[in-house]
Amino acid sequence: MVRLSTLASQYGSVAMLAAAAVAGGACAQTASSPSTDGGIALTQAMELAQAAIADCQARGYPASASVVDGKGVVKITLRADGAIKPPVAAPLKAFTAFTFDQPGAEMELREKSDAAFKALIDAHKDIYNDHAGSVPLHTGGKLIGALAVADVPHEVADACARAAVARYPAIGLK
Repeated sequence: MVRLSTLASQYGSVAMLAAAAVAGGACAQTASSPSTDGGIALTQAMELAQAAIADCQARGYPASASVVDGKGVVKITLRADGAIKPPVAAPLKAFTAFTFDQPGAEMELREKSDAAFKALIDAHKDIYNDHAGSVPLHTGGKLIGALAVADVPHEVADACARAAVARYPAIGLK
């Protein structure tokens, strides 16, 4: 319970963000527009999260997806119909991919060969999750956020995140 309270205070109200996104859709920027802070736009974040969830759904997995902005702050978190876990891992995975500017699949391997990195992750499990399924997002060579998929097997999460990003040519993994 404390961890969820910490996440809520650290990341803000996910429900409010999702409601604002749906209610304010007509006023939101187009998916190709950057946000005013140089990070990812709300509509783009929503589209990426929805694309990732749809890809996982097509594979038979109800997932959660989260996108952080150009400052590492959660922009949006969505949980698929049928997903049984609360969406806690996805925001952490997205924040970790953003912080280290590295996909979770690479960080998961790095943790096995880099003792200092493993120690850092282990010491901060409350904010870091370096498992596969997260990817940093770049446009024009600039880090603008990160996308993460969670609550499904790691290899599925990674495939769903990468498939979602592949739908948007203006966004790259690096």
